Amino acid sequence: MITRKELLKRLKEDIRTEEVAVSLYTRHLKDTLHLAGISDEQRQRMTALLDRLTEDSKTHERVMKELLSTISASDRDVY
Repeated sequence: MITRKELLKRLKEDIRTEEVAVSLYTRHLKDTLHLAGISDEQRQRMTALLDRLTEDSKTHERVMKELLSTISASDRDVY
C-alpha cells in the first residue's frame, strides 16, 4: 500500500521523466541513425518507430496527468 502523498510524489516524478527522457533519447537516436551505416529504408522505418514512441509517450504522459488530477482531488489516502 502507498499513501496519497507518496503516490502523488511518484506520479509527479514519473511525469517529469516521461516529459524529458523519451524526447531526449529519441532525438539523440534519430541523430545517430545518419551515422549508423544502414539503408535509407531502414533509417526511415526506425525514424517512424521513434516517432511512434514519442507519440505513445505523450499519450502516457496525458494519462498520468489525468490520474494525478484525479488522485489530487480525492479524499482517499491509501492506494
